[in-house]
Amino acid sequence: MDIDGYLGPGGRTAALATSHGLVAADAAVRLAEAERFRAEREIVAESLTRRWGTPYHVGLQTVRLRTGAEEIPEPWAGLSLRVGEVYLWRIEEEGRWAALGVADLDPDDEIQLLLVVTQTDPP
Repeated sequence: MDIDGYLGPGGRTAALATSHGLVAADAAVRLAEAERFRAEREIVAESLTRRWGTPYHVGLQTVRLRTGAEEIPEPWAGLSLRVGEVYLWRIEEEGRWAALGVADLDPDDEIQLLLVVTQTDPP
């Protein structure tokens, strides 16, 4: 996934926050930091909910499993490999989707609070 970069027609991913030094961190330290990022996600979600309305709460495990058997479009395929669940808003007036989640699935990566905006419908 191209963090902070162009994802294709009408799409972008922004890392709103990134941990530092957690790649080699103790599992307990990493877990505590992931919880802190989830708390930050809730704060951001409150602001976005005021703007765009009540979000869907979507688990991405089935999308992650489907990537092995079928072609899942980006940004959803890449996002599902890094994020377990997202808050998802449909921004009707712009014809876009916004997804907010914590990328903490890969212990060899830093934890990130990600906001994805795309015209591609979720699978």
